[in-house]
This record gives sequence, structure tokens and C-alpha cells, in this order.
Amino acid sequence: GWWGRGREGGEAGAGAGGGAVGRQQGEGEVEGGVAQAVGWATCENFIVEGGRVLTPNLSTYLIPTIGDVPERVDSIIVEHPDPRGPWGVRGMGEMPFIPLAPALVAAVHDATGVWFDELPLTPEKVARGLKACPLTHHQVE
Repeated sequence: GWWGRGREGGEAGAGAGGGAVGRQQGEGEVEGGVAQAVGWATCENFIVEGGRVLTPNLSTYLIPTIGDVPERVDSIIVEHPDPRGPWGVRGMGEMPFIPLAPALVAAVHDATGVWFDELPLTPEKVARGLKACPLTHHQVE
């Protein structure tokens, strides 16, 4: 994976899913949302300024691979129908975006003592942050 740790662990996702049209589909949405959130937080860097796309091409645009996402995602779907949604349903794939990036930044802070305020949080950015922080005692090559 991006962090040199493989795919240990997993992520638990809980969300008010409205009326579940299909439990497997809801779980798949959460798993896909986790993969997308991992990419957004760690490697995807689509640059837009002033409404213009500055990313030169998509052939070098990085997205997470199977080795970058958790091996297991435990989805807890709470059925709470949304009166405004069709059949009471609501989106599930968006839920992992809310906690994943802040949790990753907090975990890196806990491990290094350095706060990062820019995503994606690439290994190169972490190395630069460690080198720039006089309070860390980490060896960074």
C-alpha cells in the first residue's frame, strides 16, 4: 500500500441508509466509497484552478489499487427511511468521505507529531513535513 503497511485492519462504516433496497448493494456502496475516499485522501490529485483543469493528463493520474484499500470493510447499515428520497432511500457511498480523511490525518499526527492540512497526504508530503518540523526526532531520508 501507499504507507508501506499492506492491507491490515479494516474500517467500520455506519450510516443512516434509509430503507435498504438491497443490503448487498448498500454494503457495496460503502466499500466503493471507502476506496474512493482512500484515493482522495492519499493519492488522487486532480488540480483545478479558476475553473480550468491543470492536471495534464489522466494516464499518470493515480487511483488506489486493491493493495491500498482495507482488506475488510464492516458496514453497519441503519435503516432510517428518508421521507424525501424515492422509496425512503438515501446515498450510502458518500458516507465514508466524511470521516476517512480526518481520521487518516489524525493517525499520521499521532504517529509523527506533525499536523498536515493539505490532501492528498502522500508519502512525499509526510516526509517533507517531518523534515520541516524541528520537534520531530524521526530519521527521514
